[in-house]
Amino acid sequence: MIHMIAAMALISITHTVCFATMIERKYSIKKTAIIYALFCLSFVFLTIVIFLIFGYSSAYVVAAAFLMTIIAAFFVFVFTSADLMCKKLFLFVSQANIFSIFQCIAIILCGTFFPNLPENSATYVKNIMRTLLYIPMIWIYIRCLKPTIRKIPGTNKKSWYSISLVSALFTVGFLMFMSVCHAGYDHVEQYISLFVIFVVIYCSTLWGSFETIRSMINENKMELLSLNMKYLQGQLKTARENELFAKTIRHDFRHHNLNIASMLKKGEIREALLYIDQYNESLDAVKPKEFCPNVTVNAVLNSFYTEARNAGISVLIDADTQEETAIADMDFVAILSNLLENALNGCKECNSGGEIKVNIRSVADKTVIVCSNPCKPDLAVENNMLKDRGIGIDSMVLAARKYDGDIRYSLENAVLTVCIILKS
Repeated sequence: MIHMIAAMALISITHTVCFATMIERKYSIKKTAIIYALFCLSFVFLTIVIFLIFGYSSAYVVAAAFLMTIIAAFFVFVFTSADLMCKKLFLFVSQANIFSIFQCIAIILCGTFFPNLPENSATYVKNIMRTLLYIPMIWIYIRCLKPTIRKIPGTNKKSWYSISLVSALFTVGFLMFMSVCHAGYDHVEQYISLFVIFVVIYCSTLWGSFETIRSMINENKMELLSLNMKYLQGQLKTARENELFAKTIRHDFRHHNLNIASMLKKGEIREALLYIDQYNESLDAVKPKEFCPNVTVNAVLNSFYTEARNAGISVLIDADTQEETAIADMDFVAILSNLLENALNGCKECNSGGEIKVNIRSVADKTVIVCSNPCKPDLAVENNMLKDRGIGIDSMVLAARKYDGDIRYSLENAVLTVCIILKS
């Protein structure tokens, strides 16, 4: 009994370490750790109960125990991860396949090098071997694979579900191999070649999946480039309008001077001064607003302010972003453009007469962006994030991650508030 508890405990700890490595954490570290601890206890209890009732030698019991524990692990993984469901599914199925492969390899190695070990000792050896196989795998994932997977938003659901389905088909095959392995090493020898071929095919398929992931990354980059191109085109349009206005001013300036000179010659000093004041007011009316010293942030805010006012939407903007900042211009554009565009669309969709409020503050080494706007009553926020989110929000999340950022949504009285904190 003790050796079974130790083996199950090691398996559950291995699973939780892998989960902690793979997931985009939804809750605090403390809450996540408590959930994982409860999972480990229930995992050990569930498998021991199954084996005590039905026995350990039957391959069918092993398969049933594997399925029940993997279902429990799946719900824990889904509950603690902040990724979209399609992405969670691929990551979890991949973990299940890797576990099955390492479990079979450990059984084969133990049967090959330690054929005469007692059952209890063999259980310890197989678990230690499997755990040792996981160590380089986790290191490779953290160093090479995780940064790539983190870059991809979950909005391309079709691609994620497709590669998840392919991986799930391999899970069925690996489950069969595990059943054969647990039936005894004598049954395994004739299937080793088939197992190796199956693993090679799975690795090749996984490589193809990562090629698909790379294409998804490129697609996301193109979305960001498209967003920046749209912003730059807007800036070019504004620059052309300013240039045309400057030409108009230069053309009219001579007439204004002649008019003022005529007034002065007639001794109409009061009228001339009033005329100058009116002319200055007309210039101020078309002058771009200075929200903050940062050129990029100021340009984005001006573009948004003009668009909102043209749509008849009231806007209140307060910003203090300095001219020099550690946050790249492209990232500022990705975050602010998506954030403000969503706020503008939210007001248009609900036909609210409310006000959009934007506040950008530099606090110590952080940049804090807060935006609130009226929204549709059916909008849903779950775990500080919009339940249904598009590529715009994913672009904001990807840009914020570069600065160890945090994005939180809250909804109160039909007003949606977004708080973004970037460590600069």
